Amino acid sequence: MKINISNSFFLLFINSLLLFSCSQKNNNIDLSNLPVPIQKEIVDTNKDNKDYVDPNNKDFIKELVPFKNKEKLLSQFKFGKSDPFSKSEDQVTKLSSDFKLTGFLNTKFRKYVFVNYLGNEGAISENSVGGLNTNLLPEGAKVITIDSKAMKLTINHDNENFVFEL
Repeated sequence: MKINISNSFFLLFINSLLLFSCSQKNNNIDLSNLPVPIQKEIVDTNKDNKDYVDPNNKDFIKELVPFKNKEKLLSQFKFGKSDPFSKSEDQVTKLSSDFKLTGFLNTKFRKYVFVNYLGNEGAISENSVGGLNTNLLPEGAKVITIDSKAMKLTINHDNENFVFEL
């Protein structure tokens, strides 16, 4: 039987690590000669300042004006893009849109439009409403008409009609 020296050295090294790591350790450290920190009294330097207001002063608290209700404040502002189909203003090309027509399909019962909106692809019909039954339209947008002969799609969003052509 032939023993390789490098293998035996490796086994000896691993065994010694295991033996020494399992031994009990004596961690008796004497901390009695460490200095004890001295606590200093905190002096409030703001009291000498004439603009200083004591936070415990009840008269000062009565004079504060309370914040407005969050819902009431937010209702004064309209959020979102004015054109839900356009790219955000921080993007370079404002003329191209996030909403693209890719095709039309007519069946005996219904008309469909194939679209791509914000990376989602699929088909919408005349009863599609964004956020209600499809993620292929902005929330609240509703398909008004699908004209497959003229290859036009009309969508209403916030009482404004948007016409898309293929």
